[in-house]
Amino acid sequence: MTTLIQLVRLLRDPESPTNRLLSAWADVPMLMMLDEDWADGPLVVVGFADKMMWPMLPPGSLLRLDTKTRKIEERAWPEFERPIYLIECRGRFYCCHAQRRGDMLRLISHLESPAAPSFSVPYKEARVRGQLKPIFRPLATRGSAAGRPSNRRR
Repeated sequence: MTTLIQLVRLLRDPESPTNRLLSAWADVPMLMMLDEDWADGPLVVVGFADKMMWPMLPPGSLLRLDTKTRKIEERAWPEFERPIYLIECRGRFYCCHAQRRGDMLRLISHLESPAAPSFSVPYKEARVRGQLKPIFRPLATRGSAAGRPSNRRR
């Protein structure tokens, strides 16, 4: 009974990550989700503070991680063909585009994102966890967690 009371409090607390995630997914077309092969690899949720790929991948987006695709090619990509990676660096995870130049790795945000356009880290300090494929993206509506960020830094 105590666990149930704790769960109810957690779900009612508007600041809890669980409540925010369920709110972002409130409009998920569940019938479409039935077609998804849930055993096809690890899943990643874009955190509510992560704005690097906004508006393409707003906070609360559900992504599939392809752990077999870890190599970042040393070339320029056209905007709509550029792959998205999950990169671990300095104790944080980044969902972003990436470009390798020699021994440096450039982490690149979406053009419309309020996050810094890009920053470079030594390739040896970064761990490319894999390439990401979107499964579900919440609608970026005004007032929602996925909506337009109020602090544009560009």
